Amino acid sequence: MTFDSYFRKAKERLRDDLDRFLSAKRKDMTRVEPWGRDVLRRLGTFTRKGKMIRGGLVMLGCEMAGGRITPAVVRAGTASELIQSGLLIHDDIMDRDAERRGAPSIHEQYARLADGPARPDAGHFGMSMAVCAGDIAIFLAFEAMAGLPGPAKRAAAVQKLFAAEFGLVGLGQMLDIRAGTSRLSLSEREVLDIYRYKTARYSFSLPLAAGWILGGGRDPVLPAIQRLGEDLGLVFQIKDDELGLFGNARTTGKPVGSDIRQGKRTLYSLALLDRAAGPARDRLEAVFGRAEATDADIRFVRDLADRLGVREDVQRIMARFGRRAASGVRSLPLAERHLETLQSLLEYVLSRRS
Repeated sequence: MTFDSYFRKAKERLRDDLDRFLSAKRKDMTRVEPWGRDVLRRLGTFTRKGKMIRGGLVMLGCEMAGGRITPAVVRAGTASELIQSGLLIHDDIMDRDAERRGAPSIHEQYARLADGPARPDAGHFGMSMAVCAGDIAIFLAFEAMAGLPGPAKRAAAVQKLFAAEFGLVGLGQMLDIRAGTSRLSLSEREVLDIYRYKTARYSFSLPLAAGWILGGGRDPVLPAIQRLGEDLGLVFQIKDDELGLFGNARTTGKPVGSDIRQGKRTLYSLALLDRAAGPARDRLEAVFGRAEATDADIRFVRDLADRLGVREDVQRIMARFGRRAASGVRSLPLAERHLETLQSLLEYVLSRRS
């Protein structure tokens, strides 16, 4: 089965379960008005707009293990998506991103609700409200995880796995923040570690492993699945950087060039700052980390990345992890249909445009 067909069906089930879960919370949450009803609506809309790959991977991991897609498995996928929403809401605050998924980011939405949106503290109001909304999304997710039906031992193992991994996500985010505010040079390995802990592991390794455990999969196979997930996640993040510089904002739902404006340490910025010289270097340093960088400035960086061979070299790094992931897929003792879905997922991750 292809990635498209599998995840299209998975997304339908996840959306339905998300609606059921949030509807069940409405009575409790709306005791605190006006914000209870408001935050449930915003979180529902925001989460439904996502690709829901993580939730789909929980379901795929379960089927790979030979398990059935029970309500508990779908609910674990829903929890993954709610945590993803909470992390993205917080990430947009830290990155000062005003757009996400083709709409104003959550902190921007709340800033527009401040008493007199032109007031100097409207932005702070929006960010403060969005921190709360992101926290609510994460705690709702853990509530969903705590109520999983089915074998208690499997549910407890997955809950522990989630809690431990999202602690590492916080540390990965701290690495990213420090790198973006420091003048110290980073190595390729250090940048990849940021990718690994901030995004790759929780986006692919964690949901596949959670599904495998819920499906009753054999313990000796789990490390190989987690390694595959990490390689898939690294490919996904490297591709995300490419789309952030060379993509189309209408397709990605995010402004092009935001990593440059925020001074993010990526494989692209690492190589560009290493190779640029003379006037090109001066202009690059003037643009990098400047929130007011123009579209022309971003085009200059994009053209420079092509001219200096940076884009080609970063694509080679991505291809290297892609080959490792392909080898990892072939090594797994799975049914042919599941191997085909994993291979199709890898092809999507390598070639996606959004």
